[in-house]
Amino acid sequence: MNCIEAKLRPLVVTLAVVLAVAPSAFAHAHPKTMVPAPDSTGPAPSKISITFSEAVEPKFSSIKLTNVAGKSVDSEVSAPVPGDPTTITLAVPSLPAGTYVVHWVNVSVDGHHLQGSYKFTVR
Repeated sequence: MNCIEAKLRPLVVTLAVVLAVAPSAFAHAHPKTMVPAPDSTGPAPSKISITFSEAVEPKFSSIKLTNVAGKSVDSEVSAPVPGDPTTITLAVPSLPAGTYVVHWVNVSVDGHHLQGSYKFTVR
C-alpha cells in the first residue's frame, strides 16, 4: 500500500459511514397527500385526511381544524386509518363557507417529531 492509499483509507471509510447513516438521521414523516389540498377551494369536506411519507405513532399524531381566527371547529378526535399506519383522518362537521386551517402534529415510529399547518377554503 502506498502513502496516498494509506492517507485516503480513513477518509473513504468515514465518508462511507456518513452516507450510510445520513438517510436515517433525516428520516421524518412528511405530509405526502393532504385532503383537502393546501390552498384549495371547494365544497365542504366531511373529513380531513393526511398521508405521511412513513408510519406515524397514532397516540402522538393528530389533526385539528380551526377557523382563521384560531377557534376550533372540530368536535371529533383524529384517528389512524385501520390497516394504514401512514394516514390519519379527522371527521369534521358541516362547514359553512370560509377559510379554515388544518394543524397537524406527528411522531414517526422512529421518534422524530414534526408539525405544520395549511389553509383551505370552503365556497
